[in-house]
Formats: sequence, structure tokens, C-alpha cells
Amino acid sequence: MNGGDGLEVPEPERVDLQVDATTHARHASIMALGTALSRFTGFLRYAGLAYVLGLTLKYGKTNLPSTYNLANSMPNMIFDLVIGGIIASLFIPVFVEYLTTKSREEAYHVANSATTIAVVLLTLVTVAGIIISPLIIRLMTLFGSYSSGDTSTAIIRQQASFLLRFFLPQIIFYGLSAIFTGLLNSHGHFTIPAFAPIFNNLVVIFTVIIYALLPGPRDNNLHIVVLACGTTLGVVAQALVQIPKLRKLGLRPRFVFDPRHPALRKIGRLSLPLFGYILLWQMSTWFVFALAIQEDGGVPSYQYAQMFFQLPYGIFAVSIITALFPTLSEQAVAKSRGRFRETLSAGISSTLVVIMPCAVIYLMLNRQIITLLLQHGFFKAGDTALLSQVLFFFALGLVPYSVDMLLTKAFYSMQDTRTPMIINCFVVGVNVTANYFLFKSLGVKGLALGFTVSYLFAMSVDGSVLRARLKRIGGLSIIITFFRVSLASAAMALVIYGSNYLLNGVYAQTSFHVDLLKVALPLLLGATTYIIAANALRVEELKILGSMLSRYISLRKDR
Repeated sequence: MNGGDGLEVPEPERVDLQVDATTHARHASIMALGTALSRFTGFLRYAGLAYVLGLTLKYGKTNLPSTYNLANSMPNMIFDLVIGGIIASLFIPVFVEYLTTKSREEAYHVANSATTIAVVLLTLVTVAGIIISPLIIRLMTLFGSYSSGDTSTAIIRQQASFLLRFFLPQIIFYGLSAIFTGLLNSHGHFTIPAFAPIFNNLVVIFTVIIYALLPGPRDNNLHIVVLACGTTLGVVAQALVQIPKLRKLGLRPRFVFDPRHPALRKIGRLSLPLFGYILLWQMSTWFVFALAIQEDGGVPSYQYAQMFFQLPYGIFAVSIITALFPTLSEQAVAKSRGRFRETLSAGISSTLVVIMPCAVIYLMLNRQIITLLLQHGFFKAGDTALLSQVLFFFALGLVPYSVDMLLTKAFYSMQDTRTPMIINCFVVGVNVTANYFLFKSLGVKGLALGFTVSYLFAMSVDGSVLRARLKRIGGLSIIITFFRVSLASAAMALVIYGSNYLLNGVYAQTSFHVDLLKVALPLLLGATTYIIAANALRVEELKILGSMLSRYISLRKDR
């Protein structure tokens, strides 16, 4: 029998699923360990920036929180638009296909040619971006920016344009890092790519220390140049640290320009709808920044809240998705629909088990966490109040976002980029509409809520389409897991609320030790409650997570 999605085969040969599960657990545990360290150093990076810059002009006495974050978001946006999504979503499936169906030499030829084309294209884009950087910033502040005292939209644009010229070379090294990561993951090597962002964060942390020690005003040219150069050098380090491992595998990057190769032509053909998908989301992202820059602290509060948001997603959900994506790609190439469904269902259930309690933590303890971790230096209590509200609305979208990212990767593993693009047209429409109206009533908090609304819609539509295509995706099992995890999370929320209520009654004054207690005790009691409740409710995925954690100790080398 042959289905329309290219995944149907008559009665695929039975394989040992326990072996697959063990492999997935090992890969996910490697990813989770590296990503946890990466997110931890990433937090230190943001905490350092918050300490020396603050969040708003009102308390930080400088425009840099807004202009730095606005300008530093541009290289990522441009990279994703030009080629980033293509590398992340199409390069691995096509490269895996050549590794499994062609010779290793042919696959490496494809990799080198793809790298050459990417570097040439991204270099041209970088040079053009540096030339027109004032126009890029003008587009990002199309609706104007916040004004206070001597600050005007013109001043915001001038400072952001100056910073952007230093940040744009990051585009090239984001491309190299993404390709190197894809090559290593395709060979079953997850450690180096997972740890590479740590070097990025360490370079920026060192830069922040130098910035803090420099004499003079914090927004003079010397301070800005040091901060801008160090931020870009961090991305350079993230890319270059992966090269030694590639050389050990026999993958020596070299100049190969072969755009007519069938693999490159296939990537180019598949990339057209993907480019449309990314273009739509980047338009949505532009709209968010263009709105947020109108509020003092709007851009950095949105990005800092996303940083907290990305901690559980990046440590757990990304680990699961990255570990499963090559397997889903292999199963799609082998047309093994049954195994594909099992892998996808297990991924969704595992994501729910780890992400739902994280969402509860942010919903219940957002202000306490931010007070403890960020409210120091130029980051004041007013900044905490703004950021905690933004984080609350982001937390509502943590589960749908994480699940939808896995569903989208399932489409890409089938080398189907057209369907996500079509769905995304409607999702962006929902996102832009929600952001427009919610920003009017709630300010930057409304943008976070708009994000949540759009991903609830995206998850529902992507899940429905995948279910129709695959006939089923283990929906009953997923629903049962969702119900059990919801009950365990509710018990966790009650315990956190009760312990937090008691602590607030006992400790009226604040200090570092009190702030630490107000985070640590509810968190410990809540997590313990969740684990006990989940075990009592027979949430089987906890065993997989336990296996992942136990493997941290036994990791000796990268496969």
C-alpha cells in the first residue's frame, strides 16, 4: 500500500524498539546536559548584561538595553530568513539520505558544496546589510520608538545602526555553526554541537566584565564598540570550536562550488515553500519588535522573557526534538510509517511530561525568580514587575510551542516543507492580529499573550493535519498522558502556592537569603509533589527521563 505522504510500506520488518529507545535516551541525555550548561551560561550572560545595563531607560539611565537587544536580534532574523531555516530543516534529511543511500564521498561532496554556497551567500548579505544598516533599523522602528527626556526616535535609530554594523558579521558564523552542527548530528555526534554555544556565552560574559571595568559613561563609543565586538566574537567561537571534531570524522571543509548537484537542486526546490514559511514568521517578528520598541523596556523585556522561556524548552524539548529528528528522517526515507508514528507519539508525550511542570513554575514563581536572579545593579524592582508580567503570559504558551516545534520537525523529516508553509500563513495572520489588539490594551505583555495564542492555534492545526496524513499518531496515549500530567501539575501548583503564601507571611523584609528561600523551597516542594503524583498516576515517560538523567554520570565519549 502506498500513501500520499510517502511513508506507507507493506508490513515493515520488526525491529528491536528497546535498542532505539536506548539510543534516543542517550542522544537526548547528551543534548540535555550540553544544553543545560549552555542555557546556564546563557543566563549568566543575560544576567551580566542586566546588571550593567538594566532593562529600561527609566532605571538603567541608558538607551542600550533597547538598542543593543534590537540590533543584536537582526543577525538571527536575517540569517534565518536567508538560509538558516533551510540548513536546520532540509540539510539534515538530504544529507542523511545521501549517507544511507549513496557513498560517504558523495555525501561529503554535497556537504562541502552546501557550505561553500552558504558562506558566499551569507557574506554578500552581510556586506549589503552593513551598507544599509540605517535602513534596516528604520524599518524596525517604523512606528517610532519610546521618547523620554533627550531620547528620541532619531537617537534610538542612530545608536542601534552603529551597533548593527558590528553585529552583522555574525550571520556568516551562524551559517557555519548550523552546517557543522547538522553534519555532526547526522553522524550521531551530539556533544560538541550541544556544548558549542557555551563558548559563545563565555566570550560575551568576559566582554561584559571588561565593559564594566572600563572608565567613563556606559554608552560612550569605547564601551559600545567593546560590547559589540565581544558579542560577535562569541558567535565566531561557537562555529570554530566544532571544526576539530569534523576533521576527526574526515570532514575537512573545503571550497566546492557545485550548485547543479542533484542534492543541492533538491534542497533548492524544497526550500521555496520553506522560505515562504520563514518569511511570514520574520514579518511577524518584525511586527513584534516594531511595536515593542514604542515602550521603554519593551524590546529587552520581551527578549529577556523569551530567554527564561527558552530555558526549559532548550534543555528538554530541543534535546528530545534534536535526538529524534535524524531518526524520524531515517524512518521517513525507509517509508516505515508505523515506527514513525511511534517515535512521534513518544516524543510528544515526553515533551508534555517535562514541559508542563516548567510552565507551572513560571506561572507561580515568575516574580520571585526574576527578583532573585536579575534584580541587581541597574536592574530595579520596577524592571522586575514589568518582566515578570511578560514572562507570565509567555509561560502560558510553553507547552503548545514545544509540541508544535516537534510537529513541524515531523513534516520536515518527511521532506515536506509546503504543508507547514501553508499552515503558517494562517498562524501568522492569527499572530499579527492578536499582537495588534493585545498590544493596544496590554503593551508588551500583550505581545507575549499574542505569541501564546498563535502557538495554540499552530499546534492544533499541525496536529490535525499530521493525524489525517498518518491516519493516527497515538492520540489516545497522548491524551491519557496529558490528563495525568495535568493532574500532577495541578498538585504541584497547589503546593507552590501554599508554600509561597506561608513564606510571604513569615518574611516581610527582602534580602538575598530570603529571596533564595522564596524560590528554592516552593520549587523543591513543588517538584517533589509532581514526581510523586506523576508516579502515582503511572506516567510511564518518567522512566525514560530517569534513564536520561542516570546517563549523565556514565557519559564518557561522544558516539
